[in-house]
Amino acid sequence: MTQTKAATVEFRGLRREFGTTIALDGLDLTVRPGEFLALLGPSGCGKTTALRMLAGFEHPDAGQVLVDGEDVTRVPAHRRDAGMVFQSYSLFPHLSALDNVAFGLRMRKVRTAERRARAGELLELVGLADKGERFPHQLSGGQQQRIALARALALRPRVLLLDEPLSALDAKVRLTLREEIRRLQQELGITTLFVTHDQEEALSVADRVAVMNAGRLEQCAEPAELYGRPATAFVAEFVGTMSRIPGVLVGGDVEVLGQRLPVDGPMPDTTEVDVLVRPEAVRLHADSAGDARVVATAFLGAVVRLTVRLADGTEVKADLPAHEAAGLGAGTAVRLSLPERPVLVAERTS
Repeated sequence: MTQTKAATVEFRGLRREFGTTIALDGLDLTVRPGEFLALLGPSGCGKTTALRMLAGFEHPDAGQVLVDGEDVTRVPAHRRDAGMVFQSYSLFPHLSALDNVAFGLRMRKVRTAERRARAGELLELVGLADKGERFPHQLSGGQQQRIALARALALRPRVLLLDEPLSALDAKVRLTLREEIRRLQQELGITTLFVTHDQEEALSVADRVAVMNAGRLEQCAEPAELYGRPATAFVAEFVGTMSRIPGVLVGGDVEVLGQRLPVDGPMPDTTEVDVLVRPEAVRLHADSAGDARVVATAFLGAVVRLTVRLADGTEVKADLPAHEAAGLGAGTAVRLSLPERPVLVAERTS
C-alpha cells in the first residue's frame, strides 16, 4: 500500500494560555520523518494541546507549527494533511465500518469504486476485512479503535496523530492494539505523534519519548536513555519507579548509605540532597545488625519488589529475583548498598 512521504514536524516556541492556566510555555520540539514520538506527561501538562495545534483544532498565542518547513500555524484543520485518532473512537453510528473508513474520501469527492477499494484495503490492513458491513455498536472497543485508525489513514496523511487512543480499552486489548499500531506505523513509515500518560505504553512503542510537565518539555530521548539517564528529577520520578535516599554532597561526590559515589548531571546548590535510585539498582542482603527493615513485599513475576524502611523512616523500593528474595519477608533486618557508579541527585524534599 502506497503512503505519502514521511514529514518532519517542528514546534517552535509554542505558547498557549487558557485564562490563568498556561497550557504550553514555549514548547520547542522536532519530530523526525517517519518517527514514532510519544508525548508523555500527567494530565494538564500540555501534550494534548500540542497535538491539537498540529491538527489545527487549536491555535497558539505565540510560536509556530511547521510541517516539512512550511508554516501551517494558521492553515485550517481540513488542509493540514494530518490523520487523527481520538480516545473516544468518534465513529459515525449510522455508518458501516467500511463507510466510516471511506468517509473522508467521500468528502473529497473520490469516486465510489475507488473509495470502497481503498477502505477495503485499510480494513484488511487493520485485520478487519470481514467486518466492513458491521455498524459500530456491533464491534468491540478494540475493533472500533481499529476502524478509527483505518479512517485516519484513508487520506494518506503526512502525519498521524493519536490522542490517548488506548485509554478506554481494557488491559489485554490495550497491549494487543499498541503492538498493532506500532506494526502499522513501521510498515507505512508515517510520522506519528502519540499522546499518553502511560509510561509503559510510551517506552514500549516509541522511537523517542518527549516528557512534558506544566507546559514545558523536560526531556526528549530514546526510551533507554530516558529511563537510565533522566535529565531532571521530574523525569526520573515520572518515568518508572524511583526512590529518594538522603545524601550529602562532598566535593563532586555524594555520601549515601555509607558510600561515596560520583554525581551524574547537575548538582543542587545545597549540600543536603536526595539520591534518586531505581529499584533494580538497590542491592540488599539480610543482616541481623542492619538498621533497615523490610516492611512489605510484592510479587511481580520474575522479580519481587521489597519495600525497605531505613532508620530515618525513608522507604526504598528494591527489586530482587524471586529466588534471592526468598526469606526476606516483612520484619527482616537488611543492609542496603548501591552500585559503584554515578548517581542522579536532586534537592531534598523533606
